[in-house]
Amino acid sequence: MTEPTTPQILAAAAGIALNGRAVIERTDRTSYREVCEALDALHEHLAVAGGSLLILAERLGCKAEVERLIREGQDRVTAYCAFAGQGGHA
Repeated sequence: MTEPTTPQILAAAAGIALNGRAVIERTDRTSYREVCEALDALHEHLAVAGGSLLILAERLGCKAEVERLIREGQDRVTAYCAFAGQGGHA
């Protein structure tokens, strides 16, 4: 199997993001079954997109920086969630 080209990696990640939004828009949010199916599909597609982008970051020589930025972003989300509902007081 040959390595994917940079345009193929970018197309995969962009296509997944755009299609994911379309899946959400088409999902009947009042249907538990449809919401679960949409979440399952998005879960799989986001794993592919994330992996593709990390391959691209490695190829571009910036994987460590990308991973650091991802961790920092996840830490901010975690901190926000931990302090949500406290009236803005940590």
